[in-house]
Amino acid sequence: MKLSGREFLRSISDFFSQTNYEIEMLLLLILPFIMLVIFMFYLRSRRSSAALFDSIPAKDLEFIDTVRLQKGLEEFDRDFLLEIALTYGVKPGYIFIDAEAFSKAEHAFKIKLLEQGDSPEKNGRYQHLLKLKSKLFKTF
Repeated sequence: MKLSGREFLRSISDFFSQTNYEIEMLLLLILPFIMLVIFMFYLRSRRSSAALFDSIPAKDLEFIDTVRLQKGLEEFDRDFLLEIALTYGVKPGYIFIDAEAFSKAEHAFKIKLLEQGDSPEKNGRYQHLLKLKSKLFKTF
């Protein structure tokens, strides 16, 4: 059975014209609202990730920057250590000066990697953390 182009278009038109217009209107009203809600969740998630360091008081950040300069660390090293500290429940200032606090965060990071099935020896972030540990707490 062959269908000509006109018959095919007419059958598609008939199929879609049989829907209830009230349902279409309801969908047209609900769809923008759903998209707005999704967009708001997206904005909130972006804001929460950007505001990670906003919970640290200004005096603590000043102290952290002083320690960073004394130890010869870069800004990305500071941000990395602050992220590790906030993620694993260590006070941000202590991760720079207290070896026990650093070890606690390091251990928690290692456990998380092992739970995810990653090898800490092959993970670049963990290896960078070990390099920072040697810079911060080197003994002469």
